[in-house]
Amino acid sequence: MDGILEQAAAEPWLGALVGLLLVHAVVRRIPGLLHGRSRRDPQRCFLRADKRLILRRAGHRCEHHSWLGGRCGATEDLQADHVHPHSRGGSTSVANGQALCPRHNTRKAARVLWDWELRRLERRRAAYFPAGAPTAVVRHADRPAPIGPPYLG
Repeated sequence: MDGILEQAAAEPWLGALVGLLLVHAVVRRIPGLLHGRSRRDPQRCFLRADKRLILRRAGHRCEHHSWLGGRCGATEDLQADHVHPHSRGGSTSVANGQALCPRHNTRKAARVLWDWELRRLERRRAAYFPAGAPTAVVRHADRPAPIGPPYLG
């Protein structure tokens, strides 16, 4: 560890890079702290009927959008994913579901999206969801509290 600090002091760009990586790691965890303290939904996995509905609603295509490439073109092996992760208190409901390819589902992991990212997803969904289908994401559905101690992290 001392070697890294000495090298960072000798090379200002390396110190700046380490600082940026630390800031990025902290900022990425803020949404989880803000929105991730709800009790877990007792149902972990989507029902088959819900998964079919989520995939049909997305046009059987991955819903991930990149800044440069637009919407992912993957149509095979799609998975129903929680927009707001189950591990962070997200509900297992169609309103909190999205279709992702395995690559983007793994990359997203248990990351909690910022509110601006949810609004951007809702705007994009309007272009490919069936007419009349709600595009809003519901982080925590009204549900009875599970039996047992609350989930704290």
